[in-house]
Amino acid sequence: MYKIDVIARECFDKINDVDKSCFTAQHLCLPSLNVDLYCTDSAYSEMCIKNIYQQNLPTDWQPDATFYCIDSESLDWSPPPPWPYKEYDRRAANQIYAEQGLHGAYMHDPRVWQFYDPQKKIAIQWIRRPGCLPLWESGGPLRTLLHWAYLEKQKRLCHAATLGNKNKGIVLVGAGGSGKSGTTLAGIIHGLKTVGDDYCLLDYHESVCAYPLYEILKQDHAGVKRTLDHEHMQKLPSLNWQKKYEIHNENLAFQPFIPRMQITALVIPQIGNFKRSQFFEISPAYAMRAFAPSSIFQLPDSEEEGIAFSAKICRHLPCLTLHLSSDAEEISDCIKGYLNTN
Repeated sequence: MYKIDVIARECFDKINDVDKSCFTAQHLCLPSLNVDLYCTDSAYSEMCIKNIYQQNLPTDWQPDATFYCIDSESLDWSPPPPWPYKEYDRRAANQIYAEQGLHGAYMHDPRVWQFYDPQKKIAIQWIRRPGCLPLWESGGPLRTLLHWAYLEKQKRLCHAATLGNKNKGIVLVGAGGSGKSGTTLAGIIHGLKTVGDDYCLLDYHESVCAYPLYEILKQDHAGVKRTLDHEHMQKLPSLNWQKKYEIHNENLAFQPFIPRMQITALVIPQIGNFKRSQFFEISPAYAMRAFAPSSIFQLPDSEEEGIAFSAKICRHLPCLTLHLSSDAEEISDCIKGYLNTN
């Protein structure tokens, strides 16, 4: 029986022998991270280019990391092996990888192996055949690989939304369905900007800054109906697996994404059809309970570092809850008012 560290090392060894002409090659210029992306599936490569936020490519391109997204069928490899142990113990698995100087992750269904060698700056995502990925992949392609690459840069991929004005804004946190995406769409339709409605990159040194990772918004039919007019609703693609629309720039009359946002408050939205939207102060501990779990447990490792980072953010920023009305314009005006006075 192969152990997971052996599977990882053999995968790294085999990828070195693959002819680069087998891949669709792309450059990804993300905030503070240049990635050379090699994919055996051209459709997946195109999805990454479409959904990942990119800055202008520098003329003197130098990659910070190399990502290989491969499938056994295209490379004529044996299928990726199943999990080799009786039980899946994430903490024990991470310890095995760490002893070898690696990061790793595994998804049972569909079978997906992901590895990262921080010394060589090489990541691999290995699947059975083209398209054999989780249903949620289009909403956050390369999420785990980006998480690992950014760890070394002291930046955290977070499950959070953002809204702002003139590069200053708030970060919206909470579990899925708490109102982050709906609040974000309501805000940008009425003039606010964002660096993401589901995932973003957070950096904290002297201040907290957020950066975009994905150039996509997600919202269900009811939320879209509250905010978009009939003309723009007609431009939307079909609903995804979550019964949500995946909204791109071409579906909107404007560009909602900005390259950087200084964060001035951490906010938990609360849906309740209140008469008017209103901010209320909450304790850092209360905010921490909403922020940390949804970010940490969607990622495969570095839980302790994630908890420490979340705690630092909650101690530094004002922590608030936002009671939401059902009026998108009024919600946006409430947030604008807060930003203008804080």
